[in-house]
Amino acid sequence: MSDTSGKHFIIGVPTFNRAHLIPRILSSVQEQNYTNWTLLFVDDFSIDDTTSVISAFSDSNPKIQYRKMNQNSGVNAVRNRIIDEAKAIDSKAFLLFIDDDDYLAPESLALADEQITEHGEFSWFSLNCHRQDGSKLSRVAEYGALSYLNDYMFGKKIKGDLTHILKLESLGDERFTSEFKNGEEWYFWVNLSLTHDMYAIDGLGSIKEYLKGGLTAEGINKDKAIQVLKFKIDTLEPIVGKKKMLHQYVSLAKHYLAKKDFLAAKVALSEVFKSSPFYFRQYKHWAVLYLSK
Repeated sequence: MSDTSGKHFIIGVPTFNRAHLIPRILSSVQEQNYTNWTLLFVDDFSIDDTTSVISAFSDSNPKIQYRKMNQNSGVNAVRNRIIDEAKAIDSKAFLLFIDDDDYLAPESLALADEQITEHGEFSWFSLNCHRQDGSKLSRVAEYGALSYLNDYMFGKKIKGDLTHILKLESLGDERFTSEFKNGEEWYFWVNLSLTHDMYAIDGLGSIKEYLKGGLTAEGINKDKAIQVLKFKIDTLEPIVGKKKMLHQYVSLAKHYLAKKDFLAAKVALSEVFKSSPFYFRQYKHWAVLYLSK
């Protein structure tokens, strides 16, 4: 297959201080049975050998592109840079996101090309993710047209990680949040889901290794629980209504109680009570609030 046949895929990889994993990603892309790809690394100001490792390949191969942030900015800023750089490379391409501890399954690009051609009315596609031992990370109840908002955030048809592929032409101002340096990826996908359904493909996209010390293994933003909950409420409540956010309000009250901020806890619980007096999860926290007086 020539480099001008089929869809052009830009594989966007945010990376930071993981030079030792770069060869694995490179091999997984170069060994695809599909050749119309560009591999785009955006480096979050690594201080290891990332620059020299990638440059050893990119200097002689224009299909491997390397950009470096001017300072360490967090993965959300890096992903936004990937979107902008990918559009500059080829605005008509499809962007496939993987993390630097991921790598592609051997036939993922060929499968994506086939399915995108067959279902060209969609601009957002997903493939499954597996662990290194072959076990599934993605749990999709039914494949085909799905809503990230209704079937993942507020539904049960999708659980676990997916490999996402986006038609760059379909992306407007949607970007990953700048309120948090890392995590809260749902913000981007929810905003995208307001105008785009996702077509879920029953096939393997990427293989994930959750490394010790990584963001997922360490737990992202655990120290910012109140900030995250308020962010979710502020973002999602205007979209889905208060009743779907009652659990978030109760969780917020729980965290306020732990900090002994009883006034803030009462405000959060009052929002729950006004919306649904029979939402029983609130009452144990009302009891804690009452006993704290």
